[in-house]
Amino acid sequence: MRRVTPILARLRRAALVPLACLALAACGTVSPDDPNRAAANPDAGTKFLLGTSNPTPLQTSADDIKRSCPPIEILEGASAHRVIEPAGSTDAFDVRYQASIAETARECSTLGVEAAIRIGVQGRVVLGPKGAPGTYRVPLRIAVVDEGSRPVYSQLHLVDVTVPAGATMADFTKIDDAISIPIPANRFAGWRIVVGYDAQAPVAAKTTRRR
Repeated sequence: MRRVTPILARLRRAALVPLACLALAACGTVSPDDPNRAAANPDAGTKFLLGTSNPTPLQTSADDIKRSCPPIEILEGASAHRVIEPAGSTDAFDVRYQASIAETARECSTLGVEAAIRIGVQGRVVLGPKGAPGTYRVPLRIAVVDEGSRPVYSQLHLVDVTVPAGATMADFTKIDDAISIPIPANRFAGWRIVVGYDAQAPVAAKTTRRR
């Protein structure tokens, strides 16, 4: 019997949300100033998100979609996010905190001529020598790219993680269930789901500390 991981179980619980909320931005209007909106012009630090793609719609069965769901991978060099004070220091004692990615999961279902994709990422924030309990914001990017590595979907999630008093680390889970993509003629052959920390993304000063 296939083991159901905790993050996959969370994805399945998220499936109870009305399907209308699976369409991108269908659960509400996204302000142009919202930091969680999809990036329109990623920089060199996220070059894997450059370009556009317009796949040909194709209706297929639920079983076909489950079998052809794109694999998920962590972008090389983007599995961790470290914050150092002062910036640019190479001294390990100047690390405030570091975020890592521990586990990922995805599920695909059919919406007729579109596929709904739910992506889950589980990570951890660990305090460094200069860190203290508090709330820290980490820039997690989730993207879907086609067989030519062109982005079909890209979203920057600014995830707030609270390290409680007396602790030195905290886990977090982020589930992105707002993805709906027209089913391409190749049924996602060569497509990938890519996750990672976007070190070049502007991160608002959300960090708070508890002494």
